[in-house]
Amino acid sequence: MLLKDTLAVVTGGSSGIGLAAAERFVSEGARVVISGRDAEKLRRAAEKLGENALPVVANAASTNDMKRLYEHAADHFQCKVNVLVANAGISRQTPVRDTSLEQFSDVFDTNVGGVYVTVREALPYLARPASIILVASLAAGQGTKNFSAYCASKAAVVSLAKSFAAEFVESGIRVNSISPGVANTPIFDSLGMSEAQLLDWSNVIPMKRPAEPAEIAAAMLFLASDASRYMTGADLAVDGGMSGISPF
Repeated sequence: MLLKDTLAVVTGGSSGIGLAAAERFVSEGARVVISGRDAEKLRRAAEKLGENALPVVANAASTNDMKRLYEHAADHFQCKVNVLVANAGISRQTPVRDTSLEQFSDVFDTNVGGVYVTVREALPYLARPASIILVASLAAGQGTKNFSAYCASKAAVVSLAKSFAAEFVESGIRVNSISPGVANTPIFDSLGMSEAQLLDWSNVIPMKRPAEPAEIAAAMLFLASDASRYMTGADLAVDGGMSGISPF
């Protein structure tokens, strides 16, 4: 088992890619703390994961919530955190003409501020060595109509991973980002996009289909395990070829 005797924390772990990562980590021997803002969704996710999972209601962008999460994890499992997945995030359509600064900032507060707080508050609780995985997006390297806030926020996450990696490398903490492409996750329910629009997205993927969350989780397992022990400051694209292959 690749993660035997390890403790992992996954924010946004009650559904989608976060839950898939938690499931994969548990299957590889890890104990997992999952967080999110919906207590009922967390409860159901924890039941699915079994006795090696601890659900903690927390807003990843809240300093107090994240301090409480790490304290609770340390008390419950009596060990340091070996793997941290900063996955919590939101996506909103933000057409420039119709989006206020407050709406734009809401996306950044969650997707960038939340990552910053999640990592900063984890530092006293991290084992040495440890692996931190920041969940970015294919959108970090592309401009997408009506999604300027989301794209910019995910570009910032990739940048944070590189700066964190530089800052923590001497302490034995590796930091990498992962950039999924289009995936079958609940986040698309919040986009207000039609099935036709989602189909259009799928048609430009070289592999001609969205990813399943388990496929993203498999790449996260690689970054979490010793198999990637010589990687830090990297961004791993898991996008069906979208960032590297022209659709034409």
